[in-house]
Amino acid sequence: MTNLQIVSIRARSASLLPFVTGLAAVLWVLLLFERFGAAGLRVVAHGDAAAWQALAVQGVAAIPEVFYLLALDGVRRALAEFARGQLYAPTMTRMLDRIGVVLAAGAFIGVFVVPGMQRALGAGPGYWIAFDVSGFVLGALGLLLTVIARVFGRAAALEAELDEIF
Repeated sequence: MTNLQIVSIRARSASLLPFVTGLAAVLWVLLLFERFGAAGLRVVAHGDAAAWQALAVQGVAAIPEVFYLLALDGVRRALAEFARGQLYAPTMTRMLDRIGVVLAAGAFIGVFVVPGMQRALGAGPGYWIAFDVSGFVLGALGLLLTVIARVFGRAAALEAELDEIF
């Protein structure tokens, strides 16, 4: 990679970092307001068991979304590392693995855990497993990112071995 390419990647990462940081902040605020605004007001206004149940159901529904926002935070951290000039295998491997695991976990929880937990709270959607195409796709992409991270890690190890030989 040429010096010009490295400078270009660093500059692009530095310019994207404020956008991704702002996006993450806005999405966290929207998640809190959307998921807990009405249910929280209902708890404050009434405080009955039904209000607390609605708040708990919204909390369960928010679990996968929290994982997805944590993955976005992983992207933000990676952009910050790229902007500092850390462009090589250890940074890429950590970033891809972290984001992949978080995306896969969020998708797994959204598809397999949330419906059961909502049912246990008495507000079940009527099914045990959510047929959510986006959840399946995000889960598959998350698993793919972890595999790519292992490939990068192995390639870095092989490169280090070759550097020692030559």
